Amino acid sequence: MELLLENYYRLADDLSNAARELRVLIDDSQSIIFINLDSHRNVMMRLNLQLTMGTFSLSLFGLMGVAFGMNLESSLEEDHRIFWLITGIMFMGSGLIWRRLLSFLGRQLEAPLPPMMASLPKKTLLADRSMELKNSLRLDGLGSGRSILTNR
Repeated sequence: MELLLENYYRLADDLSNAARELRVLIDDSQSIIFINLDSHRNVMMRLNLQLTMGTFSLSLFGLMGVAFGMNLESSLEEDHRIFWLITGIMFMGSGLIWRRLLSFLGRQLEAPLPPMMASLPKKTLLADRSMELKNSLRLDGLGSGRSILTNR
């Protein structure tokens, strides 16, 4: 009877350990899924910010079109080239401001560089290894008075 109870206790303990391991695996999977969702949310927020900056730059230079769209009389409305000139200035200015804002956004969102760690230069490591190699060859060569052919 005691062996049977001990066997059941061991089985219960094994099941408890397996359940605990499964819980850890579930928590790990859940954290991976949340990291993936956070990444997608960050991409969507960045796209939203880029489109908002584009809308801002278009509306800023759209004010020039608003000024020419008023019912005010001037000599500029009579020349057809002025329309294309103002339209080109609006689009070029909007594009330049949008690119400028995107470059500012890119500089602000870059990940900081990890701190530099002090390490030994590679040249000294290679020099130390070659010195060890020379010393070990010299000790082997001087330590044994016989050559390889005499060992056979």
